[in-house]
Amino acid sequence: MQAPFLIDFINGLKKRGHQVFLFTQNREGVKESVLEGMEIKWFPWLTSRKPLVHLNPLNPLDGFRIANLIYSGRKAVLPFIRENKIDACLALWVLPSGYFANYVHQATRVPYSVWALGSDIYRYGRNPFLYPTMKRIILGARGVFADGFDLTKRVEERFGRKCYFLATTRKLNLEPKELNRLNKPDKPNEPEGPFHFLFVGRLEKVKGIDLLLQSMAMLSEEELNVHLTIVGKGNLEEWARSFIRRKRLEKKVTLKGNVDDKALASLYSSSHCVVIPSRSESIPLVFSEALNFNKDLIVTDVGDMGMLGRQYEVAWVVPPEDPEVLKEMMRKRAELRDHDQNENPPMIGGSENRMELKRLFDIETSVEGFLADYK
Repeated sequence: MQAPFLIDFINGLKKRGHQVFLFTQNREGVKESVLEGMEIKWFPWLTSRKPLVHLNPLNPLDGFRIANLIYSGRKAVLPFIRENKIDACLALWVLPSGYFANYVHQATRVPYSVWALGSDIYRYGRNPFLYPTMKRIILGARGVFADGFDLTKRVEERFGRKCYFLATTRKLNLEPKELNRLNKPDKPNEPEGPFHFLFVGRLEKVKGIDLLLQSMAMLSEEELNVHLTIVGKGNLEEWARSFIRRKRLEKKVTLKGNVDDKALASLYSSSHCVVIPSRSESIPLVFSEALNFNKDLIVTDVGDMGMLGRQYEVAWVVPPEDPEVLKEMMRKRAELRDHDQNENPPMIGGSENRMELKRLFDIETSVEGFLADYK
């Protein structure tokens, strides 16, 4: 799913007695039901291998796909709303979902809320051609939310509408036996293993995976005992494989691709530090996931990550697009590890700060925040 936090969010709604339906555009490949008993409407359109956010309206073929998406969605959404007797809509992203929700509202008076998730506002928020449509969508919504503090500020300043922070997060859990196995210290007589860094995200330039690999190449030259595990796929995947081979990092870096939730939880638990080297970001899902596993973080000073890292003392903050500084911070973090076989050394911030931030990023808090406008 494009929004993996949505499963826990839907479960929160269902736990409170609500019935949930999902309306989204068709995608290539096998489509499975993400939750038992929830109907998903995959409306047909031309489809594209590229994510919607990467479609360029100035490209004739992309422009035609965008027009077809809008036309097909409008055609399918009203029958879907009426057939399932929908009482309220929540649009993830102002565009294109917010467009369909606003269209439904104008035709049926069914209220809707919008949840800005970064790419819609950061990429399209200042587009003069899209601005009137986005403003109509935002002003017509009953509730307006964003998954970042900087993002809420941008929505308010740009569109003149109060916007509330609503965290996108999910729960990744391990069975107690698995947790005990992962947290069990090494045998005292065995050599100490490498310090484990973890990256979770799309392998795209905006996520800074190229910067992180450059930092790992420099760390390798210093012969530091570190290892990086990379989870995710994207357009830079082949470049990353080639870079790893060229720099002879095969023993220092592992590309995992996409993994299921259980495997991801295991990787979080067995890592020492999570690195988020993004060039541009709001508050990525990996930030809250690392918090929930009580992992230290190294983040770039973009979006809200730097502010949250400093204010709550849960992350080391480095400037974006500087692999040398990132390398130095990773080296410093690895050298701070205790040498008494403790694989989970103390974190930089106090437990009270971390608990306060965990409450803020609780999906149950997000569910209540959305429902408050409909009570």
